[in-house]
Amino acid sequence: NMTDRISRRSVLVVGASAAATSMVFPGTVRAQAKKLTVVVSSATAEAGTATQTSIPFEMGFWKQEGLDVELKFARGSALGAQLVLTNQAEVVHAGTSVGLMAPVAKGAKLKAFYNMITQNFQMPAVPADSPIKSLADLKGKKLGVIGQATATIPIVKAVLADAGLNPDTDVPFIDVGYGAQAAAALWVTKQVDALAMYDSVYAAIENVQPDKYKLRILRSPLSDKISFQTALIANSETIASKRDLLVALGRGHAKATVFALENPDAAARIHFKRYPEQKQNGVDDATAIALGRNAVLARITNMRIDNMAVKRDKWGYMDKIDVETYLSMLQKIGDIDKSVQAGAIYTNELIDEMNRFDAAAVRKLARDYKG
Repeated sequence: NMTDRISRRSVLVVGASAAATSMVFPGTVRAQAKKLTVVVSSATAEAGTATQTSIPFEMGFWKQEGLDVELKFARGSALGAQLVLTNQAEVVHAGTSVGLMAPVAKGAKLKAFYNMITQNFQMPAVPADSPIKSLADLKGKKLGVIGQATATIPIVKAVLADAGLNPDTDVPFIDVGYGAQAAAALWVTKQVDALAMYDSVYAAIENVQPDKYKLRILRSPLSDKISFQTALIANSETIASKRDLLVALGRGHAKATVFALENPDAAARIHFKRYPEQKQNGVDDATAIALGRNAVLARITNMRIDNMAVKRDKWGYMDKIDVETYLSMLQKIGDIDKSVQAGAIYTNELIDEMNRFDAAAVRKLARDYKG
């Protein structure tokens, strides 16, 4: 039917030309009022985005809530946030540095209402056999990035500064793209010495030649304290006026996360059913699913809430300490204006409602999934 076709549609965003859908006028039918346009801050629906781009659709998690989600894609969190600020979307999943704090510093009324990725997933990586052993060893080295608008750059700059480097002069950031392009820049042309990207993209890069390409993540005591890295973000006005829709959106995300953690193999199968172009070419089906499972796991492992320094038991919850730690880190290196206050950039007001679902039933659904 038409509603289902709309909900399955994905629009690749290349600029500010996508249709604005943020106004609901009096007299509109209820089905239209339940529409929500959501931006994924990724150029493609790579497997790590499954909990946003495939599982909730295929398992009916949003449809059961009467929610019709239209997805848009943006290359980087800054661009994704811009689509919300220009009323071309109501919600963005974005890095909280360039997608939330930076716009708020310029007067935007944005707030995070669901913390998506809870572990530090955006650290530099080097080839497994690289002589580079620590963040300090990156001095004078070239770091490959997806693009200059990516939210990864502020995080990497912060941990490099903590390691004693000047992130503005010691380490150049060079655009090398995704997947095979990035792999070639690191291993073939040696255009860069390391990458500054994130979990699921690293998995996709390794999947280009699984027997040959292996990455090693560089960590530090500071990097392990960063948890408020990505969130579902909307205008304060939207959070008030479309509360029920945002609750439904967050609940669907939470269910999809529980599902993927329980059965990452099923998550990969569901994702490739919806986005067959993301499936690895030139390998048998079992190998393709295994590679997809690796990519899903690379991301989903960083979305756990049972292993966090500041304890919690609710999906999406943001602790003040998490928010303040990351904000002050970015303010210290000058990336975010000192005027931004932690309490003004997030809200937990929807979290209790979002977590009202039977997690055991979702886990059973995942275990029983046959495809």
